[in-house]
Parts: sequence; structure tokens; C-alpha cells
Amino acid sequence: MAEFENLFAVADAPYQRCDQRKFVAVFPMWFPYEIFLAAGMRVAEWWGYDVPPMLADAHFPTYICTLVKSNFELLLNGRSEIDGAAFPVATCDSIQNSAGLFQHLFPGKFVAYFRMVQNPDSASAAEYLRSELLRVIDEVEDFAGRKISDNDLRNAIKTVNAFRQAARDLLLRLQSGRPSLPTAQVYKGLRGALADVGPYTTRLLRDLCTSLQTSPFAGPRIMLVGMTAEPFDVLTAIESAGAGIVGDDLGLGWRTMSADVSEKGDPVEALAQHLAHLPQCSSLHWGGKSRGAYVVARAKEIGANAVIFTRLKFCDPEAFDYPEIKCALDDAKIPNLLLERDLRDKAEGAVTTRVEAFLEQIG
Repeated sequence: MAEFENLFAVADAPYQRCDQRKFVAVFPMWFPYEIFLAAGMRVAEWWGYDVPPMLADAHFPTYICTLVKSNFELLLNGRSEIDGAAFPVATCDSIQNSAGLFQHLFPGKFVAYFRMVQNPDSASAAEYLRSELLRVIDEVEDFAGRKISDNDLRNAIKTVNAFRQAARDLLLRLQSGRPSLPTAQVYKGLRGALADVGPYTTRLLRDLCTSLQTSPFAGPRIMLVGMTAEPFDVLTAIESAGAGIVGDDLGLGWRTMSADVSEKGDPVEALAQHLAHLPQCSSLHWGGKSRGAYVVARAKEIGANAVIFTRLKFCDPEAFDYPEIKCALDDAKIPNLLLERDLRDKAEGAVTTRVEAFLEQIG
């Protein structure tokens, strides 16, 4: 077995403790988990899983996405070994309000909020983010029982930057041709790596990248847009129909891996500046930027000639952005298709037929 296959095992069991470090599950996106790494903890960013939300359904209304519900199912079914959880107060209302539910259900566990600025291009964004980072650092220090020095933060920033670079290198391989592994395995490997961010999974991502061989394909070059590429069987349907997936604008993908934190100067200021200059995202608002224009530019940059939206059901941020993005793609004459599903859906005949018909239409 190739060493990188350990990523798939972690992706299937992200809740298992692997060592004596304190273990924190982070809900996506934009939580500065460098702070937890600086305190010597294990960070696991959970992006939802194919598990039936039998216990979680008792605590959520029907219109909550399966990413949130499946994360809570891991917490409620007794298999999770985490010591705490972290919630970014920006991604969506469901994740934001889940923090209170976590405190209610698990009163003995640590919980952290990070109130991400909603308008990163506002004049006071960086100053606000700095104060919020310092607040979270104080709370994590109390939880860890130790101080976090500037050197601790600098080392954590270097660790996460190396992780992001390995993830980018892996995703860039998709632009060069059809990979020797199914693209679904590439994204599953990235999800597994995010379940234990650090040097070990960085090495596994590099191993996966160097192990991938690519070959030319003559079919359509597809870019994925959304929060996640899951359920991954749609990727298999796309490739089986003769197309190639050459890149993405995904939360579980290029969007969160594309930019590093500066390793110079004050590390708290570096984190604040990083968060104030993120790429376009449906969970944030820029007064002078259009996400539609960003997606079009991204598609042209990677040579995509079609876009498929892999949108989770009840994902309000992506649903709000969809009309603008679709209009921008239509104006740029880039064919596009919307697939709205939940994490437990399978590539049934109707979905596969829609993918095949779309690809036939664009040649």
C-alpha cells in the first residue's frame, strides 16, 4: 500500500484520536487554526461525511445542510474522541448557531468562536481581526494550559503554509491532464489531510502528488464551483463521460488553499492581513469586487471551458451567489450546470444523465 493511502483512512475516520495531543474539530471555513497548532494541539477541519444524521436530526430542522448535520452525527454517535470544537462566525447561519448547540450538548468540552469580519475590504477589517485573534489566543492558552509565544505562532504559520503548498501542488496536477487516480480520490485525500493538519499529512499530500501520473484528454475541461466536491460519485460520472476536472473554486479546495500567511514580522498581524485579503467567497462580502467576475477569471486561468456547480442542498451562501455567477458565466459564454445535492446522495440515473447530456451539448 502506498503511504498516501493513509489519507483515505483518515478521511473515513476523522474522529479517531491518533496521539496524546488535545484534539479540536474545526467547522469550515476561515478559522485561524494556526492558533491551535501553536498550542501543540491536533486540528481537524471537518467538511461533512456520508453518515445518516439519525441522532443529529433530533436537534436540527429539515432545512439545515448535511455538512453540519453529519458533523454533529459524529459528535453524537459516541465515536468521536475530540476535546473541543471551533466555529467560525461567518461561514453561514447554520454553523454560527451550531456553536451554541455544541455548548448545550457537550458542556464539558472546549468551544471556540472566531468572529470573522464579514467585509474584508473595510478600512477597519485588519484592526478588528487583530483584536479577535488576540481574544481567541487568550482562550486557547487557558484551554491548553500554556502560553503561545510569537515563535510558536511563526512555526505554526510555516507548518500551515507548507500544508497549503502541498495541497496547491496536488490540485495543480489536475490542470496537466487526466490523473492516474480518479479525481474523487484526489479530493478525498485532501479531506483526509484536513482531518489532521500538520507535517505528517503534508508529507502524504506530497507523496500523493508525486505518485499521480497524468495523460492527455480530449474532452471538455471542467471547473467545479461550490463549497465541496462531494458527493464524490459525481466526479466519477464526469470523468466516465469523457471530461476532465482541471480545477475548482471550492471551499474544500483551491479557495482555502490558494493564499499563504506572511512568515515575516508580527505573526498576529500577519494572520490578520491574511484574513483581510482572502479570495472571493460566498461567505464574505467585498464592496468593490464581484464573485461572478472572479469565477470567470479563475475558469480562464486554468483553461476550463465549462463549469459545474456542486452545491449542497440548503447552502444559503452559495445559493445567494449563484445567480450572479451564472449570469457572469453566461455573458462570458462559458457553459455551466447546477447540481444541487446532499452528502448522502448517490449518482442516480437522473444525475448521471444530466451530466452526460451537458457534456454532449458542449462537445
